[in-house]
Amino acid sequence: MKTPKILLVDDVDYSRQLLRNNIQALSDTGLLTHTTFSFFNAGTAADAKVLFTLHQPHIVFLDIELPDSSGLELLAQFKQTRPQCRVVMISGASTLENVTRSIQMGAETFIVKPFSGEKILSAMRLLEKKQDYDLALDMP
Repeated sequence: MKTPKILLVDDVDYSRQLLRNNIQALSDTGLLTHTTFSFFNAGTAADAKVLFTLHQPHIVFLDIELPDSSGLELLAQFKQTRPQCRVVMISGASTLENVTRSIQMGAETFIVKPFSGEKILSAMRLLEKKQDYDLALDMP
């Protein structure tokens, strides 16, 4: 089984670290199917685009509010380029419009900041339940 690649996109370094630490802790305690992950971090949309193209992640945690672009615009680009990629939107601005639009545009789910281990676990388990989760790992 391949190691899932996860791209963490948030302009706040602490948020990226919190996501990574929570995912790794959930994995270490056996709550997730996979035991290891490769993580990539981006603080801007420009960096996210480069890392997305370079590493072709299986999962993206994507903040809606980035300093140089909208996360929703990135979501559209990512899903067009790599439809099998699973995107989890994150934001402190959990308006009904943001949530609805994210899901309509192809996000798997939406996590409201501040996020907890429970919210991250729920999102990761949802991704694991998707029929093509493991198939996406076999994609180049």
